[in-house]
Amino acid sequence: MKTSLDKFLGGKIKIFQPLKGYRGGIDAVLLASFVNVDKNSKILDLGSGTGLISFCLAYRFSNIKITGIEKNSYYHSLSLKSVQLNKLKSKINFVKNDLKNINKPIFDFIISNPPWFEKNSTYKSDHFLINEARIESLSLDVWIKKVNQNLKTKGSYYTIFPYKRISKLVDVLNHYFNNIEIYPISSFLDTEPNKAIIFAKKSDQNSRIREFGRIIIHKNDKTFMKNINNVLSKGMPFTFA
Repeated sequence: MKTSLDKFLGGKIKIFQPLKGYRGGIDAVLLASFVNVDKNSKILDLGSGTGLISFCLAYRFSNIKITGIEKNSYYHSLSLKSVQLNKLKSKINFVKNDLKNINKPIFDFIISNPPWFEKNSTYKSDHFLINEARIESLSLDVWIKKVNQNLKTKGSYYTIFPYKRISKLVDVLNHYFNNIEIYPISSFLDTEPNKAIIFAKKSDQNSRIREFGRIIIHKNDKTFMKNINNVLSKGMPFTFA
């Protein structure tokens, strides 16, 4: 299968990706830019694919421990190959495994850019790698239950998800997390949100669900907003414009 060597964060990291099939892009980089972790934190990149989220985090943060779990052998092999190309501040351990087989509450943070479409969705690609990356193999309830089982008592979860399914996601998250934050994403100022970044934390506080102002990706001329460009081309953490 043919691959390309793609540059991210203005060329600061490089990863191998399939020419045909699911390819990491803006969503993964933007999600990674939201993450804020402490030194020595243990992080699980769930469904790590070719490793883009893990590489973005290892570029930004020093002395954190990242584990990338990917069940697809091909994507896993590409992530291992990419490790050798990048100068990183933290070590990444890419493991071929399935979420169904993992049940250790040892992680401070879990990050995932999960499949968005339900099993019975009419969505279907002609390419099996795209279908595997975008169509759920586990129900949302099971996915979040497994996330919770692998987080420490006060652990946190970051994800990106279709905005139209946010209410369902929040309902499930609310069984396990006390603090839930929703950050809607619109392509342009005059368009409705189509995705959202979600931050969920287990804590001793009373339950709190908050939705913040929209993240706008593009200006009217279709160039990136300044804060988005800083994320994509400079590897900076996300800030509101």
